Amino acid sequence: MRASVASESGRPDGRNEDWAAATPSGVAVVLDGLSEAGGTGCRHGTPWYVHQLGARLLGHAGVAGRPLADALADAVTDVAGLHPDCDLTHPGTPGATVAVLRATTAAWEYLVLSDAVLVVDGGAEPTVVTDRRADHHLAELSAAAAADGGSITELVQAQQLIRNRPGGYWIAQVDPAAAAHAVTGTVPPGRGALLLSDGAALAVTDFDALSWRELLDLGYAGGPEAVVAATRELESRDPDRTVWPRYKRHDDATAVVCRP
Repeated sequence: MRASVASESGRPDGRNEDWAAATPSGVAVVLDGLSEAGGTGCRHGTPWYVHQLGARLLGHAGVAGRPLADALADAVTDVAGLHPDCDLTHPGTPGATVAVLRATTAAWEYLVLSDAVLVVDGGAEPTVVTDRRADHHLAELSAAAAADGGSITELVQAQQLIRNRPGGYWIAQVDPAAAAHAVTGTVPPGRGALLLSDGAALAVTDFDALSWRELLDLGYAGGPEAVVAATRELESRDPDRTVWPRYKRHDDATAVVCRP
């Protein structure tokens, strides 16, 4: 599998909480680090966390036949062991959403945890894999924060209280058991695939400006840079966030385009 990667910060200072990479053996990973709010209990920060988790997840997922949920669980455990002096019980300790694709000639295996997105170009219509279990929680919290005039910091702090617990939603963070809640499966080898952070999927999911087929074709023609640019162009049309209400003018955006 051939894979190309593009990742762009949504911040003026260039700090990027996304991470992505792929291996020649057919493993691709996208991580979307969760926004920080106030204290985290960790002196390293989210960019450090996603780099460490991504490198270890690539390694574990590269073992043929190993369940991807096990690979993620072991990667989470590995990273927790790198900073035991940080307060890993803090609700704001760094975490990430996850998308993994492992391609062989026989099958394509995937894992998605939270709202990262995998789009597989297989049948007449693309197969889209994402974990939307958090949607109703996040929508309720966002609406409440907006009604109260709350800040993004208050919104994130409210989200932290329902992560990685029954009745809430699941992310890669400190507890390896969260990996068992990922969406996993296998599809026949396809014509290609996209792995996206939620920021790179906005043209379809939030802005409703493109279809998944159109986003795939854009990635094939222009590479992952074109996918990210589509998000940026749409965000720039609405600088005041009135047409598409959102807390961030620009989100970090990361895309991986895979072809056999």
